[in-house]
Amino acid sequence: MGENSGVPEDRRDENERPLFPHPPWMVGIVLVIAVLALIAGLSDPIWLLLGLPCILVLMLFIYARITARNRRER
Repeated sequence: MGENSGVPEDRRDENERPLFPHPPWMVGIVLVIAVLALIAGLSDPIWLLLGLPCILVLMLFIYARITARNRRER
């Protein structure tokens, strides 16, 4: 392959799996629900319990982003 292969440099390899296999809009909705559950949980703790699955996804999302950023810096 030459230097000018027509493929953008920031494009992932075909064999590399995406960070999250779901559509970005779906992950975004879950993250918004998690933030809303955290805010509502400050006044009524039941919202923390109800929003726990979304909050766990938020924590996983933040962890995966930090880990991916650290790998790119190396």
